[in-house]
Amino acid sequence: MVKTTFADYGEEIDYQREVWQRKAALRTVYEQWYGNCADALSGLTPTVEIGAGCGNFKAYYPREIASDVLYGRNWIELVMDAQYLALAANGIGNLIAFDVMHHLQRPLEFLRQALWALKPGGRLVLCEPALTPWSRFVYRAFHHEPLDSGWDLFGLDGSPPEPDPGHAFANMAIAEILFWRQRARTLKLLPGFKMVKARKFGFVLYPLSGGFGYRCFLPETGLSFLLRLEEAFTRPVARRLTGMRMLVVLEKRARPQIPADSNPFPRLARGVALGRNDDR
Repeated sequence: MVKTTFADYGEEIDYQREVWQRKAALRTVYEQWYGNCADALSGLTPTVEIGAGCGNFKAYYPREIASDVLYGRNWIELVMDAQYLALAANGIGNLIAFDVMHHLQRPLEFLRQALWALKPGGRLVLCEPALTPWSRFVYRAFHHEPLDSGWDLFGLDGSPPEPDPGHAFANMAIAEILFWRQRARTLKLLPGFKMVKARKFGFVLYPLSGGFGYRCFLPETGLSFLLRLEEAFTRPVARRLTGMRMLVVLEKRARPQIPADSNPFPRLARGVALGRNDDR
């Protein structure tokens, strides 16, 4: 959660990196999420993070390849726009993205490109804001990004994204639309994916951490135990009432490999041939 807006994406990332270093409780909350995401990865290699931001997951899971649209950050190993994945066909074991989907103007195109890049059996692991009565209240009261659950992302499918040089676009409802309200429609458009997991989680501890923009009200000692306790007690109601976040895992079906000349974005030519013989 952030209460202020920024001039551009780079400014926001630098701010978040500074906050991350000084808020131990926030790191503990995120590291629980990171563990859940790492556990969901397939055994295939390589793992590429899309939109690595300030590099926090890279520090947790150093075997990944961190990518982002940003230049000039030493933890970014591959400069790449999430809306135009410069990756070769059938070459990636896992793609992982934290809080990326809700910044994409054409999220279905991103999903198609992810499918194209993954090896059969490879996985796309997403961690995004969830929408529940509780999370709607918290996000609207304490977070600056818009939330429009009526946005017709299917109607925009196939059209190019609008210019966004500062990477300011956001709609926190995108993952909710794709993977909950319109799940059947999404998967029908992407028959090469099967859904392995979709669950919501979290309640009060994440808001009490203050996120990246507010004061923290959590103790540093014993927080991991409190997070496990919250998870256990809220699991029955997280999907409908309390969930703040969602974990979505999509796996590419074991079909014949997609030909390299079938890139849905031919302007990228054949992309970067990562991972064909990469054992990272």
